[in-house]
Amino acid sequence: MYKEPKNESEYEAELKNAPVAVVYLTATWCGPCRAIAPVFTNISNAPENSKITFFKVDVDALKKLPVCESLQGVPTFIAYRNGEEQERFSGANKVALENMVKKLL
Repeated sequence: MYKEPKNESEYEAELKNAPVAVVYLTATWCGPCRAIAPVFTNISNAPENSKITFFKVDVDALKKLPVCESLQGVPTFIAYRNGEEQERFSGANKVALENMVKKLL
């Protein structure tokens, strides 16, 4: 299951408390985002990934987040370990997302 922070402070607090996290930056108007969304949901719900905290962030709703301000495009996925960015990629790439998650386990 993933979390959908409602504001910047909620996002920052949740991410700070997550030892391992994957952040999915998306937008409602983005076709590729809609295409990859079910994949992200399935991965976030998989029991083997239960030690990872997953976040779905609407870049239009939380555009003041530093990570959203520097964004090149959506969808973008960012992996964090202990608050430090480990990896990032843009695009609706199922294999890249699966590989990102595997590296965090």
